[in-house]
Amino acid sequence: MKEDNYFWNYKYKPGITRKKSKNDYSDVKPLVSIITSYYNRYEYMWQTINCILNQTFQSWEWIIVDDGSTDKKALEYLKAVEKIDNRIRVYHKENGGLATGRDYAIKYATTKYILPLDADDLIEPTYIETLFWTLETNPESAWAFTNSVGFGKYNYLSDCDFDCERMKTDNHITATALIRKDKILNVGGYGKAKRYVNEDWHLWLRMLANKDFPIQVSYYGFWYRRQEKSLLTEVNDPKKEKYKLKMRDLKEEADKITEEIKAKIYPQENNKKMEDNNFIIKDDICLLSSNNKSAQLYILPYLGTDKKMYRKIKKQAQKNDIYIVTLQRSLHSQYMLRQKYEQFSIIYDLNTFLESKYWISFLKYIKDNRNIKDIYLSNTIYNREIKEKFEVVDIENCDDSNFKYELNVLKYYIKKSIIVRGLRKILRIIIRKEC
Repeated sequence: MKEDNYFWNYKYKPGITRKKSKNDYSDVKPLVSIITSYYNRYEYMWQTINCILNQTFQSWEWIIVDDGSTDKKALEYLKAVEKIDNRIRVYHKENGGLATGRDYAIKYATTKYILPLDADDLIEPTYIETLFWTLETNPESAWAFTNSVGFGKYNYLSDCDFDCERMKTDNHITATALIRKDKILNVGGYGKAKRYVNEDWHLWLRMLANKDFPIQVSYYGFWYRRQEKSLLTEVNDPKKEKYKLKMRDLKEEADKITEEIKAKIYPQENNKKMEDNNFIIKDDICLLSSNNKSAQLYILPYLGTDKKMYRKIKKQAQKNDIYIVTLQRSLHSQYMLRQKYEQFSIIYDLNTFLESKYWISFLKYIKDNRNIKDIYLSNTIYNREIKEKFEVVDIENCDDSNFKYELNVLKYYIKKSIIVRGLRKILRIIIRKEC
């Protein structure tokens, strides 16, 4: 949504701190394999580590492949990382590039889902959990990805809809996604791409040629670090020979896509009726439990403009773990208050990753697995269905005032115009002094 930019604050990066947990994960059965190809760079890895340990979904293994690092400090750092958690495993190989590092990691993966994550990128706390639910409820899909946030050298939000035709000439989705391992292996893995090629783009094109389709989850779950210098700097320079070779190889794969492959994009237009189809995830899932607090679940229509509701829930968070589930689509951006809510609560906007027929199942899953003491329900269009399944406490309606919303948008424009005018004024003063 265009207006997300008005409210988005880049300071709220995931992984700044690590949540404390009393859980012992030594006997956890992994259901997702996180893979990282590592080469010398470790300066931002602490934040990536925090992001993984802070995941609400803890049934993971993390396979890190050292791709022939030569920096002694980088190797020492990796030894320390392996000791942090027994779900982390480190392997070493000769240098061969990112693609071969990922394939090497996949060989040791014990689960059916692969999550490639570079050692400097970030994921939101619910990233694995929401994508796991998405793929489990869409068994015909090949991979799932979220909208993304660019940060660092460049700051931006990316939420464009997946387009198969556009993918042939422009890779508009990120490398980080939850992917079915068998789908990766079916098309030859990452290493089938040459070293100078964008291995993730190359993989997506081969999967599309194989008639595999993705799911787009429509919240900002992935943070892509944009650095001054990176491995892609040269390969993305149109003046360089590597760029020409890359585009030639990618076109060769794109030409194999003989029909349009459509992604399943959330929210789904038919998400109107809430059903209870008794969907159950058969595997035992291990979830993050902060400090054995009791928990409260708030079911709201959406995160609107109600700051009174925000202050009330924030106060409750001092003594309780807070989970917020939103159910209804809104014409307004949920990000006016969402990032502030996320500083003390876990938020699931069900429209962004599930069809409505699975909503009751997801609510049961949250209730049964998160030590939920009370369920608070505001005025959603699904109140009747929810009250039939759960004991709830009615709370005041969420105030989603259109006037308040538009007023905040206006404040954004005013602030932006003041900054622009101020910069112009400073520039004029500097020019006069030089003259």
